[in-house]
Amino acid sequence: MESLSIIHEKNLTIDKDYQQVKSNIQENLSEWSDLFVFDDKNNQIRYKTEGPLIPEDNSRIPVLILLSNPHPHSVKQGMFLSPNRIGRENPFWETLKGTGYFDYNGQIDAEVMIRNRYKSPFRFFMAVLLPFPSEDPSHLKELLGYNAYRKMYDQGRDSIHSMIMDHKIKNIICFGGLQYDAIAIGGSPNNYTSILSQGMIVKDTTKSHTSTYVYLTFPTGWRYVKNFKVIKVKNFKNILTYCQER
Repeated sequence: MESLSIIHEKNLTIDKDYQQVKSNIQENLSEWSDLFVFDDKNNQIRYKTEGPLIPEDNSRIPVLILLSNPHPHSVKQGMFLSPNRIGRENPFWETLKGTGYFDYNGQIDAEVMIRNRYKSPFRFFMAVLLPFPSEDPSHLKELLGYNAYRKMYDQGRDSIHSMIMDHKIKNIICFGGLQYDAIAIGGSPNNYTSILSQGMIVKDTTKSHTSTYVYLTFPTGWRYVKNFKVIKVKNFKNILTYCQER
């Protein structure tokens, strides 16, 4: 059976301080050096990235899971939110299963998601706002410099808007304020995780398609209160209930 891959290569041209950017990447992402190829002649970096994951068309409700940027380990594993170094499942999948809107037993890979092999009223698209891999999205400005970062941010925002239009996506769930701020008409509220922890829903419409709703939920790695698992599941479930009722 054909194996489906969401891993591909992109080129990043550095218009300013190329050698410094190259040094930043080599120093801070040395463990993942095989993900990057440097073209000193053209001031370009060719890098491996993931997604978007486009599921096969069916009658289920399309929902886009929008993440910040790929982790290098996930790129190496070939799937968004892949198991960690010791094989433990990413907590995102436990949260999604806990909502009751996703049922699948077994390892979740790109083929499972593209072929819609899970039980759900939804078919889940997955994408990142910023395609460059790093261990934390907050590192990208320092790694790439502001100009390259801003260019990537703008291009990522535009690609998400195109994806919304091409696939008639009416619901987007952002796992973090960075993505939400990029596509929602209004910005994320201050201390939004405290608002979510109180059982409230943060939602808006997108800047380019007012018929498309965008929801803000906890970052996938958020765990700053004792009952964080329960809180994250409850918020995610409430959002998916909204998506199903629209």
